[in-house]
Amino acid sequence: MDLTVGILGTGRMAQLHSAALRSIQEQGFDVNGERHNVAVALYGRDPAKVAPLAEACGAAKTSHDLTGFIDDPDLAVIDNCLVNRLHFTPLLQAIQNGKHVFTDKPLTNTAAEGRHLLRAARQAGVHHGIVQNMRFQAGPAQAKEIIASGALGRILHVRGVFGYFVPQRVENRPAWFYQKAEAGGGIVHDMMAHFFDLLGWMIGPIERVSCDMTTVYPERETPDGERFRAEVEDAATVQMRFANGALGDVFVSWARRKHEEVPYFEIDGEDGSLIFSFNAMHQQLQADTPGFRYDPTQLQADPMSGWKPVELQGEDPFEVQLRAFLQAIVTGALVKPDWEDGVRALELVEAAYESVDQGRAVHV
Repeated sequence: MDLTVGILGTGRMAQLHSAALRSIQEQGFDVNGERHNVAVALYGRDPAKVAPLAEACGAAKTSHDLTGFIDDPDLAVIDNCLVNRLHFTPLLQAIQNGKHVFTDKPLTNTAAEGRHLLRAARQAGVHHGIVQNMRFQAGPAQAKEIIASGALGRILHVRGVFGYFVPQRVENRPAWFYQKAEAGGGIVHDMMAHFFDLLGWMIGPIERVSCDMTTVYPERETPDGERFRAEVEDAATVQMRFANGALGDVFVSWARRKHEEVPYFEIDGEDGSLIFSFNAMHQQLQADTPGFRYDPTQLQADPMSGWKPVELQGEDPFEVQLRAFLQAIVTGALVKPDWEDGVRALELVEAAYESVDQGRAVHV
């Protein structure tokens, strides 16, 4: 089987996806002992950006015509790495052309659009996948295994922290993230699409959400100094309750100077706890937990006392997920995460915004 993956876009996510696909090509793509050919095609508006990326990933063909590219009968898969506003229509067009569809998160800008896409993909019988690289990073993947083994016992609480400083002149991320029409929302829409998915996958279904947010810089500048109004939030706290009774909270901010390895997680269980990032992990079981008595007049003991490092084996999460998606196309098997997961994340994101509007927790 020949599998040509048509990547939409030339930005950071397209670069990560194309590098992962190039690695799959170089290693060879075998399923059940049979070799399959994987090729890459590339769409982008700007020829100056398309050319170097096409050369880097060995693209079989390139195009600057989005509609014509998606209609190309040689493409088996459309992989959408465009801005959020350009998820719904290109993905729907791809489905109508009978192509398998893979996309960066969020699935689209609204849960209603996401449900429409999910129905269309199911009716067309095509495979549908969504980038949730956090599931495939070494730390979270190992945490999932440890939780599933029962080593932590009943899960009590999970905390996530994601943040770094984006100056008022936006130079370390695309400025379109601050424009509601392009992005669909701010840091809640962007990052909680990851964290709701990841925590629901690790801990269990989320049944209640509460959120508060702010726009630290109502006005920002492009790298060229052009001033614009920031239409979305850039910092938020999100609380959640899981169906199994565990509590969760996530702090996300594009105005935070101090940061751990981004992102950073803590999970507390009745029999043990984990602290981890994508690439490092420590575990403390109940038997190793030192006694602690709070004394505000004394310097506290080393907070890492009793924590033992856990060895992690990391792989490129984008390569792992794309390989699994292509294997599912060949075998006809189901693959996760899919657009059902993408819709669920959008519903939780919208519940967070509803919580802000109504000033109360929202049951999902």
